[in-house]
Amino acid sequence: MKPFKIDTLIIDNRVREERITKNYLKSLPDAHVRFVDNADGYNELLQGESPANGKRTIFLTKKKGHVLKQCPGTDRSYRCCNYQVINQTAGCPIDCTYCILQFYQSTPLTTVYADTDNIIEEIRQKVRSQPERFFRIGTGELTDSLAFDDFSNFSEEIIPVFAELPNALLELKTKSDIVDSLLEIDHQGNVVCSWSMNPPSAVDGEEFKSAPLEQRLDAMGRVQDHGYKLGLHFDPILYYEHWEKEYHQLIKRLFQTVHPESVAWVSMGSLRFPPDMKDKITSKFPKTNIVYQELIKGNDGKMRYVKPLRLQLYRSIYHWMRKYGGEDLFLYFCMEDSDIWERVMGWSPESNEHLDYLFAESLYQRFPELMDSPPQREAYESGTPLHHTELM
Repeated sequence: MKPFKIDTLIIDNRVREERITKNYLKSLPDAHVRFVDNADGYNELLQGESPANGKRTIFLTKKKGHVLKQCPGTDRSYRCCNYQVINQTAGCPIDCTYCILQFYQSTPLTTVYADTDNIIEEIRQKVRSQPERFFRIGTGELTDSLAFDDFSNFSEEIIPVFAELPNALLELKTKSDIVDSLLEIDHQGNVVCSWSMNPPSAVDGEEFKSAPLEQRLDAMGRVQDHGYKLGLHFDPILYYEHWEKEYHQLIKRLFQTVHPESVAWVSMGSLRFPPDMKDKITSKFPKTNIVYQELIKGNDGKMRYVKPLRLQLYRSIYHWMRKYGGEDLFLYFCMEDSDIWERVMGWSPESNEHLDYLFAESLYQRFPELMDSPPQREAYESGTPLHHTELM
């Protein structure tokens, strides 16, 4: 894929000596650089900036409050998995028609919290405070985990931290093929490299500036050969003409590259977005048809496909995943109710905490080197929730 273009760096003077800041400056010698004081707000910074330029502007600053937070999907309306996110970067250079960041993010600038040592200490303290639990923690909630890695080298900072933590996995979730730096890092098996999966027609028509499918598959094969675990995210699954044939071909092709025994987990979720986001999608992407299917407002207030259509999509994906990936794959739904679980898989987690425990149990059974002893369900039932993330 083509390198992402960054032409402006706005640097909070409080982080001008941080390693991440220096990495950006070294990687982008031709970028326009502006240093600022009193950078807690965006009003001054946004003068002269436009949304069109925002994806090419990086604002490096110091973190405020917690950076390690609970996934915003963790909710009682649907079964969710108590996943944790590191919001070190907010903003993404990839342009997906369905991306919820275009609705929630209040500034066009990409914000990077550059005080890495403080972020790492927060992670260590949280994970060590509950040694009886196994944490799944990712960086891809408010950004693509690897899109900026050639500039920031953040993976070189964060992966060694998880390599030494006995009760946590780091997930790097991406639509890119930016993996060269990962191949030089000693990850100790504690990192999952995950990719969003959609057929080529959906990638070309809805996921602009992302890596084509074949490039993603090549990147998967490379990290797999270097001992990384893999994650697969069929989310959002999209309904369109010929979807059935194309998803079938995709999954068959996927397992020509991916070894099922390398796969830590597979998620499934359908298109969903806040009702007010429809106008933004149609205005920014007038050629897309994703908002014109049969949609209904769900329990969480988001628009999603009607249940019969979701069941049709999920049953097909689930069948093909089992056919080509085998019965040992850990498959789960993202933000779906127990009825969907029951009608597609024949069972449902009893609660969010139960699903969290089932992740740990599956990981222990398939990758026993990750844990010193089998997970105990009581540890997940009594876990103290993290702060919920606030989308910027």
